[in-house]
Amino acid sequence: MTQETPRSRAATAAKKAAVASPVDAGEAKPRLGKRGQALASLDGVLKRNLRRSANGRKAVSHATIADRAGFYDRMIRQLHELGYKITEVRHLKPKHIEALMRLWEAQELSASTLQKRFSQLRLLCGWIGKQSMLGTGSSYLADPEAFQRTYEAQYDHSWTAAGVDPVQKMAEIAADDPPVGRVLRLQHAFGLRLQEASLLNPLRDRVDETYLRVLAGTKGGRPRVTPIETDAQRAVLAEAEQYVQITKRSMIPPEYDLKHWLQHCYYVLTQHGVTRKDGLVSHGLRHQYANDVYEQLTGEISPVRGGGPVPSAADTGAKHEVTARLGHARPGITAAYYGKPDTPPVQEAARRHPQSLRAEYRVQQQVLAARVRANVNQRQNGSGPLSAATLEVRWRLLNHMVKTLALAGQPLHAPDDLNASHLDVLLRHWHTSTTLQRHSALLSVRLLSQLCGWLDQPALALEVSHRWRALQAGDRAALPRPLSEAAIQERLARIRAQDARGALHLELVRVVGLSHRQAAMLQPGVSYQDGYLDVLWETPKNQVLRYPLTGERQRAVVQEARALLLDPQEHVCPVSLALSTWLGRVYDLQRTVGRIGIPGEPTLAALKDPDAPTPTVLYREDWLLQRAGLDRAPKRGIRAF
Repeated sequence: MTQETPRSRAATAAKKAAVASPVDAGEAKPRLGKRGQALASLDGVLKRNLRRSANGRKAVSHATIADRAGFYDRMIRQLHELGYKITEVRHLKPKHIEALMRLWEAQELSASTLQKRFSQLRLLCGWIGKQSMLGTGSSYLADPEAFQRTYEAQYDHSWTAAGVDPVQKMAEIAADDPPVGRVLRLQHAFGLRLQEASLLNPLRDRVDETYLRVLAGTKGGRPRVTPIETDAQRAVLAEAEQYVQITKRSMIPPEYDLKHWLQHCYYVLTQHGVTRKDGLVSHGLRHQYANDVYEQLTGEISPVRGGGPVPSAADTGAKHEVTARLGHARPGITAAYYGKPDTPPVQEAARRHPQSLRAEYRVQQQVLAARVRANVNQRQNGSGPLSAATLEVRWRLLNHMVKTLALAGQPLHAPDDLNASHLDVLLRHWHTSTTLQRHSALLSVRLLSQLCGWLDQPALALEVSHRWRALQAGDRAALPRPLSEAAIQERLARIRAQDARGALHLELVRVVGLSHRQAAMLQPGVSYQDGYLDVLWETPKNQVLRYPLTGERQRAVVQEARALLLDPQEHVCPVSLALSTWLGRVYDLQRTVGRIGIPGEPTLAALKDPDAPTPTVLYREDWLLQRAGLDRAPKRGIRAF
């Protein structure tokens, strides 16, 4: 053991004193928690990238810098609140992106907000070298349609459409605050933004009696000219010129800077009922101008105001002219003001302000939740409660049903008001949706059928199945058959000449609608009875699929199967072959002999019989008791695909 000397003892004491004394050693930095570490790592990334544009070619504005910094700070905090306590921003993973997107979706943010936030996430992933891990924005949402932004106006945002006379309302505001009234009149006369009208200097920006240059306050600093065409415009400019001679700068009074002036304008507008909550904003004057100019140039009522078809040449010319006057770069973006010529006007319910509509259907969602709470957490077969994940899916789908009905103008004010018109809206929405996968649509249909049962409307539950099958059958009937029935039978005859079981297998798939594995494991002698084909193998757990065979071709296929397989217990797949071997053999026959599914030839799915039946799901225990002639188990639900 080393002997401690006086010098070493003194050195040790000095070290302890230095640690204990904040005066000599300085205060020790507090240790950061997990969120603090994450924010510190975020700061390191932002310092290098925050001030640059996405492509790195220019510096962004102070507003963009503040917006980005605030967003990324909230992002870290929200991740920690969700339980993802990352300590380094470079540890961001797809599961974190999905959690954030699902959170924002649950908050019912608009599509534009979701797109903006996802673009900021993509930007951050690019900064940390992980941009390739991102999928599409809609892939992270339970409802992909929530990510789809509509750029065409769905209703007229102008003041006249809201039942307000612009001239009268502006006179009312001008009587209370003349400077604000003058700015609004400039907006109305020339289609300016509020900031552009505020920074306008007519003495500087007017070009003779012909044009008005819009230079200050434009979006992106993009200058433009707007024609002076009417006496009303000249009168507004004359009044503005007189006022500018007093201010010596712009339409903003000398006692205000731009920031405080805009705040003052919004305050005055609020006092006169011009608020987003009331469905009336100053930007509506710009919409008023755009629609009026479009109608003047085309000679037709604008699409968003209910006008009919517009000749293509007239629409294109008006579109470019309105785009130039409003200061946009893309002609297509001005459809956000006057709509598209082929877009029909939306129903009256959709014209209402989104916030008030959202408040109403949220109340409807709560009323429905209170009504079905006792049923929604139980399995359909009554065997116990659902898992948390399945329960979450059910609530999400139910809420989406209520929202869809409200947006379609068929609100479900009370759960017991559910009727056939509501079913029609929902089923057609799911059927025509381009973003909803077939499995998701099927889940929604099944839940709607269950909802009808929970609301003690069994007739409606059956109606759901009938209407959905009719929609599906309509699709199948509308598809052209790539081969005639005679040509199909000719190809199957070639397969039958080599392997009768193989041809039977393909017919069960094509005509009855079985899967390949179900067809291989089918026992025709046992499964067919009283016009129904009951499939026991390769089905969901504890379930039997019952196919009603009502068509001649379907019954003929089953009769062929029973004639070919004399033993009732015999499967279509030979006993001597494993299932995988048999399926491989069938696929080979289908391609090499029948020439089905090879390049340039139709697939077996394309040759499917349009009259193939839709199966009904039975519970295996009930089915076995029924076949044995015993008493049925306690009644359970039956649902149709």
